[in-house]
Amino acid sequence: MSFVFNEAEFKKESEEFYSTYPADVSEIENELNQRYEKEKVSAMVQKKWTYEAIAQKCKVKVFRYCPFYSEVITGRDRNSVAGAFPPIPGLGCWALRTHYPVKEFDDWRKPYVERDLLFAEMMTDHSHHYADVERVLYDGFEKIRKEVSEMKAESTEEQEFKDSMLAACDAAITLGYKFSEEADRMLQTEKDDSVREQLIRIRDTAGRVPRLPAKTFYEALTSVWFTRELCTAMEGSGFAVMGHYDRILYPYYRKDIEEQRITKEEAQNLIDCMMLITEARWKHNENTSGTNASVVIGGCDREGNIIYNEVTEMILNSFEKYEVSSPKLQVRISSKHPDKYKKHVALIAKLGRNCLSILNDDVLIEAHHRAGKKLEDCRMYLAGGCQEPVLSNECNSRAFMYLNLPLLLDAMLFPKELDFWSKENLRMSRVDTAQNFEQFYESVVYNTAQFLAMCAVHYYRFEQIWSEINPMPLYSATMKSCIEKKTEITKGGAVYNSTSFSLIGIGTFIDSLYAIKKTVFEDRKYTLEHLKEMIKADFQGFEADRQYLMNKLPKYGQPDAGVDKLAKQVFHDLAKHSSGMPNPRGGYYEASLFAFFFYDVVKENTWATPDGRHAGQRISRGCNPGETSENIDAATLMNSLRSIDMAEYPGCGVTYLEMPVSQTDTDVALFEYVLSAFVHCGGSALDFNVVDKDKLIKAKENPDQYRNLVVRVCGYSAPFISLSEELQDEIIQRALRNG
Repeated sequence: MSFVFNEAEFKKESEEFYSTYPADVSEIENELNQRYEKEKVSAMVQKKWTYEAIAQKCKVKVFRYCPFYSEVITGRDRNSVAGAFPPIPGLGCWALRTHYPVKEFDDWRKPYVERDLLFAEMMTDHSHHYADVERVLYDGFEKIRKEVSEMKAESTEEQEFKDSMLAACDAAITLGYKFSEEADRMLQTEKDDSVREQLIRIRDTAGRVPRLPAKTFYEALTSVWFTRELCTAMEGSGFAVMGHYDRILYPYYRKDIEEQRITKEEAQNLIDCMMLITEARWKHNENTSGTNASVVIGGCDREGNIIYNEVTEMILNSFEKYEVSSPKLQVRISSKHPDKYKKHVALIAKLGRNCLSILNDDVLIEAHHRAGKKLEDCRMYLAGGCQEPVLSNECNSRAFMYLNLPLLLDAMLFPKELDFWSKENLRMSRVDTAQNFEQFYESVVYNTAQFLAMCAVHYYRFEQIWSEINPMPLYSATMKSCIEKKTEITKGGAVYNSTSFSLIGIGTFIDSLYAIKKTVFEDRKYTLEHLKEMIKADFQGFEADRQYLMNKLPKYGQPDAGVDKLAKQVFHDLAKHSSGMPNPRGGYYEASLFAFFFYDVVKENTWATPDGRHAGQRISRGCNPGETSENIDAATLMNSLRSIDMAEYPGCGVTYLEMPVSQTDTDVALFEYVLSAFVHCGGSALDFNVVDKDKLIKAKENPDQYRNLVVRVCGYSAPFISLSEELQDEIIQRALRNG
């Protein structure tokens, strides 16, 4: 049985179907509401009811031009491939909606969010999870159900958890049969022979997989996709990580090739279709921030053996062929990977496929190992969303709270005007009494550590609420440790349970500290009070001084020993003080530096900063220098990473690299060099944004002619024409500045 991917028909069929979303499931939801009003059960029991309702009452969709089955019509949004917050329509979020919003959380965050010190929309991470698709792939839901049934519940809570996991497994099995029945129904009227062939395949497979272990390459792809999509549809949360595809799929591919069950061409067609599913579903002009869905390739296995095989190449071939913004391609790379692999990845970057993230195994494996995790588990890390790492047996909570470092520094300079301290009864260490920069810096670090610790104390309670409003028994069932520990995933059932606060604006923060160090304490050009006067005035009437601060002082990212020394210290101290606090799931906080688009969101209320940046201008992204820093090319940016120990950041630290070059003139060798330099210099994660500045300008003027032009904004990818005019202008300015 063969498959030839018909891209045009697949996209047309997908658009016709998904344009009708969200489907009306109000009748089912009303029944659930009425039942809940009568019985007022726990959220765990609510999830059991949800699974039963979906399995019994929801229809399924089988596509004529897609051999994979997973679309259960639960009423969720079209743009819900990897996220479900704030609670979206649909049955999967029903339990969450009945408990949201949480007043305690909203009251606490409000003053910080209003002033843009924090971006904190969620109590915990609702997007960046990984269901252990390998467990389903190798065991199937039938075996998992048997393991759950043998779990000895010793309390009401454990019994409810057990019953809900059983209902989840039953739902997965029942829905598989539904897909088989739907394919059989469609066969009664289907005339197209090629479509009939795929419907027969679905009919004959869906009742077995993922109920039972997968046996073939096609079944493995189907099992992995079905499991991840089912979790997204039924759990009211996002499962951004699709899986480490080349590692887990290659044994099935090799066996099929050896037994002449598949050709390389058909396998490529199956991969092509899989790589376009999320893109076909998403409607970009409704939400520009991307799907979060991510495929991981490369890296190594549990024993440290390098992963690079024919499936790796087929996935890269798909990204070479198609201009997509989703799924994101998370490329794990190390100093040990072969040049052929690096060259193909470099080609993808050169072509401007700006859905690409590079993850440095040499740094990230070490980072997680230092955090107290077993080395063999660390080698199995994945990543999803922007670049958020997660181990295969880990439940993390990242990318849910972002701290604006430049504004926090301003709050130390202006504690009365920007009073973020008295609300929490924090005793701020005064920076204006410092006799030298060492004392000033010590106070800054103390205040930052105190603020982070305060946030962690509050979020300890907020994370506890997670299990009270949206437990995830299906997700838990895919994690063997949850069954062994008899503990649901949001309460600590995973082997590892981490949390991260994202620190944004570190480049602006470093430049501001260096400006104070140089002009106030070393050169005595200004008093601290005079510098504060200029900042408070947004440099109005002090333009010459602003130009001096911006253009005469060295900046982070430029080759300067003094700035490098300070940057190294700042990175170290921030990692130290944003790590180690306990969370309620038995895990600890881990340091991270990524920005999503919040570096842009928080600019409005961020005052002017000591580096000469105007109020309202963007702050720096990820590990990057300030947005107005000049004379920083790829080489100097990579070199600036040398002095920094990025293995102190298990949550990763992202470097964003604009390469505004013509896609026709540039040698792939340039991108190979950048990849090698990034690994050699000890970078953690790297995002490319390869753009032609002239094409960007033309796309803004004539959007209909550039619908497939994809850009990397910051952590997420999107068609350029779907962005706001302000973001379009920013990306054009980046290209002009770096060109």
